[in-house]
Amino acid sequence: MKKLLALIMFAAFLAPQAEAQRYKDARSYYREFYSQSRRIQIKNMRYMEAVAKGSDERRIKKFREMVVDQLKDTKKALSRVGPYKEDDILIREYQGGLDLYLKAYEELFGNAEELLANRYKSIENLEAYYKLANEAEMMALDAGYKIEKAEDYFGKTYQVDLRRDTIMQERVLKLDEMIVSIREVTLEYFRIDAQLQNLFATIDSNKTDNLTEMIGEIRTATRKARLQLEEVQPLEDYESLLEQALYFCDEVDGSIDEELKPMAEVYEFKYKDQDDLADAKDIMLNYKEFLKEMRLEFFAVREEMILDYLEE
Repeated sequence: MKKLLALIMFAAFLAPQAEAQRYKDARSYYREFYSQSRRIQIKNMRYMEAVAKGSDERRIKKFREMVVDQLKDTKKALSRVGPYKEDDILIREYQGGLDLYLKAYEELFGNAEELLANRYKSIENLEAYYKLANEAEMMALDAGYKIEKAEDYFGKTYQVDLRRDTIMQERVLKLDEMIVSIREVTLEYFRIDAQLQNLFATIDSNKTDNLTEMIGEIRTATRKARLQLEEVQPLEDYESLLEQALYFCDEVDGSIDEELKPMAEVYEFKYKDQDDLADAKDIMLNYKEFLKEMRLEFFAVREEMILDYLEE
């Protein structure tokens, strides 16, 4: 019995080495890694496209899970591949890259996914979602870079011509840049929108003691958003979303003293004149409709911009 167990353990130890030795040369050995990378890149691209569109939470989850399954399949497949001629740098670094990918997709992207449904309900929610998503994307980029550097080493050491889908790589990087730019603009748009929604919800709940302070917060948010938006560098030919956000910012800024502040003062005053109150109610109803239309327009411009890019 002990002899049998020893044979099994010895066979398990030799399995990866035997697997590595079945490759005739460095090219055939590297080709196994390239084929796995190709599968990961394709599924990663689909996931990023789903995230860019951002409107279908089930689709985002589906494609994230597809990436996770592929990463696990790749890790399992490569666990049977040993070092090449006792050189374990490629296999070791590749497995390390896969671990980073899995942490990004299982943990960080997974945690971010839980915030998707409520991300637009407050600026804090949106900031938390974007923070996790950005961290996950940086980790995924680091994983890809780790694998790429290991492949570069292997190609240089063994004179192997590396196969890289440069078109897909450029597309992924450009899409990542677009997603980041969209997030920057969207965050500033909702920095203003969230303050306005909070103001109207407070009035609707008849808690009107601090409306003047809230108007000050709207003014501050609008100015901060304007400064942040002016720092955004959109991709060439994709400036429309930024322009839409700046337009919204200017419209709100121009309405603070003309509409919002007088309206808030009426609601805040304890002894309300009925005619003034009726005017204040009209202002609020019109402003709510304005916010609704602006939000619809913002998302329409964003969707059109993303679809135009994806069709390139």
